Amino acid sequence: MAGGRRNPPRGARSGATRRPGLRAEPIVALLALALAGLPAAARGQAEGVLLEEDFSSGVDGWSLTRLDRRPTAYATTIMNGNPVLVATSENAAAGYVRAFRTPAPARATLAWRWRVARSLADNGEERSRRGDDYAARVFALFGDRPFKRGTRAVSYVWAGREPPGSRYRNPVVSDVATFVIRSGDAYAERWMYEQRDLVADFRTAFGEDPPPLTGIAIVVDTDDTSSEAIAWFDDFRLEVTPRSP
Repeated sequence: MAGGRRNPPRGARSGATRRPGLRAEPIVALLALALAGLPAAARGQAEGVLLEEDFSSGVDGWSLTRLDRRPTAYATTIMNGNPVLVATSENAAAGYVRAFRTPAPARATLAWRWRVARSLADNGEERSRRGDDYAARVFALFGDRPFKRGTRAVSYVWAGREPPGSRYRNPVVSDVATFVIRSGDAYAERWMYEQRDLVADFRTAFGEDPPPLTGIAIVVDTDDTSSEAIAWFDDFRLEVTPRSP
């Protein structure tokens, strides 16, 4: 399902030497470490609501991965009485990863809310290495070999200029497919609700059924464009039904 403009069930709330581009390797390495530390019960989760995160208990289960010498800062904060995750990036890059392990999904629906202070609207090179920055990204990570290259990902972005509905491969890592969900500043400083069919999006991007779903990642990065961004995230919900053997 494409990203919608409706509010989530509990209602929208408002309130107040570098590497060129995003690298897949740090995310994959962090995912491997996070998977190794998961309890057996978490590794065995396979069906139903796999993730429901409103950050009311902080950031337990999330791990930071640096993508640049200067990392984006992630922290929980209170906005109009509600806990949310805020990312602040000043010529920096880092991701926040929530790792898990499931069988290959027959169905997988990811929903979340996000908000940006402003997009990186001055970035006219989002499909190039030197313009590989976004005010907000949410990744779905796929692959049953987290220590190996080739882990695939679908990346949902809040772009600066690329129009919503655009799809293209990441200019640095071809195994990352970019889907533009929001763009520009028309909805800046507003909470926007999204819901995506991960299986359908993976098939669209890679032309085949997805392998096991092994994590989601939040990334706010501004290192390639030497810019600044602030973004907020909340109400992640992931529902998964595994494929029949």
